Amino acid sequence: MLGDMKPFNLAGNIYFVGTYKASSHLIDTGDGLILIDTGYAETADVIAESVAELGFDIRDVKYILHSHGHYDHTGGTPKILELTGAKTFISEDDVKYISGWKPDHFYRDGQVISLGNTQILCVATPGHTEGTFSFFFDVDIDGKTYRAGMFGGAGTNQLKKAYLHKKKCSWLNRGLYFESVERLKQEHVDIFLGNHTWNNQTKENYERMLVSDTNPFIDETKWLPFLQKCEKDAEAVMLKESRDSFVNYAHRGASEYTPENTFLAFYTGMYMGANGIETDVQMTKDGVLVLFHDDTITRLTGAEGRVSDYTLDELRQYTFETNGQTDKIVVLEDFLRQFAFRDITFAIEIKQAGIEPQIADMIRKYHVEDKAIVTSFMPECIRAIKEYAPELHIGLLTKNVTDDTVAYLKQIGAEEICPRAVDVTPEKTAIWHREGLNVRPWGVKNEELMRQVYDSMADGMTVNFPDKLAKYIREQAEIQELFG
Repeated sequence: MLGDMKPFNLAGNIYFVGTYKASSHLIDTGDGLILIDTGYAETADVIAESVAELGFDIRDVKYILHSHGHYDHTGGTPKILELTGAKTFISEDDVKYISGWKPDHFYRDGQVISLGNTQILCVATPGHTEGTFSFFFDVDIDGKTYRAGMFGGAGTNQLKKAYLHKKKCSWLNRGLYFESVERLKQEHVDIFLGNHTWNNQTKENYERMLVSDTNPFIDETKWLPFLQKCEKDAEAVMLKESRDSFVNYAHRGASEYTPENTFLAFYTGMYMGANGIETDVQMTKDGVLVLFHDDTITRLTGAEGRVSDYTLDELRQYTFETNGQTDKIVVLEDFLRQFAFRDITFAIEIKQAGIEPQIADMIRKYHVEDKAIVTSFMPECIRAIKEYAPELHIGLLTKNVTDDTVAYLKQIGAEEICPRAVDVTPEKTAIWHREGLNVRPWGVKNEELMRQVYDSMADGMTVNFPDKLAKYIREQAEIQELFG
């Protein structure tokens, strides 16, 4: 039985043979058939029946091109291979998504796949997946040549952090998506093929074609507006996440009210509404990771020297005081033991070079890889921890953001930029978001600056007074609910 859409000749030598939920296109090259995407496993028979209804023999499929590795584009491949013995193509980066078959060929960016009268240009357009490819080829119709094109992965829900976490993908995929859209804008397309039917209104255009003297699929005005919509959709995903998943980091705990980087400060911060904790890590003389900010211990203890000059037992002799409240130094492992299971995000700042492996090992031990981001003002430290533990999220604290700063972050796989709060504007946040970067400003000195940062659509911020930020977030949510 055929699927929920009738197969049809879309334009020239291009045929639609998929379903509403999963597009598949057949190309008759005159010397064999090329199939682009195979849909779901459960609809593989639909493709075979559709090919037959159009008068073709499924055994003539020589090449199967996959736009990317998701199941709704590759699930039918094992069954189609049983029927055809075709050669398969996919990006090497997307092999992790497939099952039940092994690719014959991996794409190269700019590769041309030729068969018969058709030459398909394969363009790397990552973002939707790490290895998404888009396709472009010429089609001759009544003596005129048209350019057909497909964006291999236009969906934007896959840019959400929760999805990226689940698939073990970098947040930088979001930036790659925007780069891919910009690259695709340089391509001229007369015949826009939908990777899904709703991309190019396949069903609606087919119905129009039945009652029209012209082919609605041949329309050079459709490609660019679609790409512009993709951009807006991606921006909307990131903006919504910046509100729904905004992280109110208690800076060294609720440090305006309690002794910084102590259990009292951390628990107070959570009680005040923080959904994240920011803290600093150094190593003692006897090799213990502790939470301490300053280069020296003088400000908090009155004593001379650095943390690394003292053993843990020696540091435990000192008491830290703020507003008449006192507490003592905290060991990183004790902190994670008490907070790792909680639904909070951790911003862990490296304050001492050379301790990156020990920090990474502790994060792994307490299984907070997806809930922690490791930052530093020292670029070499975040590079080092990323090289040691590639799965960790890293970010750079910086006093000056330049194009070189952003390029460096992308080069080393850093996913977060932490600029000075006074430098943050909605325009700058939008630029950094398009690069795929999470934006978390620091140095929020007062409530006015706090509001400015939040309203800039940043993804989080560190504050000494998490109660005031929590209150402002609630107020803004109420306003949004009332007025939209």
